[in-house]
Amino acid sequence: MNQSTALAVVGGDIRQAHLAGLLCGDGHTVRTFALERHPVAGCAAAGDPRSCFADVQAIVLPMPVLHGSDRLNAPLSSASYALADILDAIPPGTLTLAGAVPFWVHARAVQNNLRMVDYLARDELAIRNAVPTCEGALQLAMEQTDRTIQHARCLVIGCGRIGAMLARKLQALGAAVTVSARAPRDFARIESAGMTHLDTRHLAGQLAGFDLIFNTVPAPILGAAELADLTPGCCIIDLASLPGGIAPDAAPPEGCRMLHALSLPGKVAPRSAAHAIYQTICTIFQEEGLL
Repeated sequence: MNQSTALAVVGGDIRQAHLAGLLCGDGHTVRTFALERHPVAGCAAAGDPRSCFADVQAIVLPMPVLHGSDRLNAPLSSASYALADILDAIPPGTLTLAGAVPFWVHARAVQNNLRMVDYLARDELAIRNAVPTCEGALQLAMEQTDRTIQHARCLVIGCGRIGAMLARKLQALGAAVTVSARAPRDFARIESAGMTHLDTRHLAGQLAGFDLIFNTVPAPILGAAELADLTPGCCIIDLASLPGGIAPDAAPPEGCRMLHALSLPGKVAPRSAAHAIYQTICTIFQEEGLL
C-alpha cells in the first residue's frame, strides 16, 4: 500500500487483531473498536463507534460480521453490540467492508448510504482460505480418530476449491480417496487424479466403509437415508458454512461422530488467515481509489 489512510478495524476474532496490526505496519492510521481483549500495538482503541468512525476513509468489519441474529461478531470485546447500531454510527458514504454479509445488513447499508463490500465473496480470498481450511480439517481428523490418515478410506463431498484441495492432500498422505461431485467434467478430473468418484445427488446406500467423511457443500445433502449405512467408527467433519451439510432431522448411527467445523482458518492459522484478508482488502482499496 503506497499511501497513508485513516482506517477503522472493528470486532472479530484474533484474525481481526492481526489485520489491524498489518494495516498499522503499512503506515496507516488505524483505530480499533470492540477488540479490547487483544490490544494492537500502534493502534488507538476507541471507546465508542462514532468516535472510532469519525474521519476515516474505510471501515473493516469482521468475518463473519454477524453473531446470532443481530449482534456484531466481537468475541474479543467485553461488551455486546447490536450490529444495526454499529451500521447506524458509520458516516454516510464511507466504504465499509465485512465478511459473510446477510441480506438485511446489505439492506441497512443501502438505507444508510454506505458503500458495503463483502470481502468473503471475493474469489481471491476463497482461494487463499482453502489452505488453512484444509490443514485444519486434517488436524481435526488426526485428533478425532484413533488411526492414521494413511490407508484410511476417505470421502470428500464436493469438488470445489476446498474439496479438490482437501482430496489432493488426503491422497498425498496415503488415504484411499473418493470424491463426490455432480458434473461429468468433475468426474473426469477425479478419475484422472487417481481417485474414485460418487454422484453427490445419489449418496444413499453408498457411504458404508468410509472411515472419514468431509463435507464441503453448504446444503443439507446428508439425510437419514444417507447416514443409515455408515460404518461404526466413521467420523463426519462438516466444513460447510451454516446450515451445513447434515439435514436437521438426521443423526449419525450409534458409534459414529459428527463435527461441524466452522471458521477453521481463524482457529488453526489466524495469522495466515489475517494476511489473506489483508491482501484482499488491499485490492479492494485500490479498486475503490483509496490507494
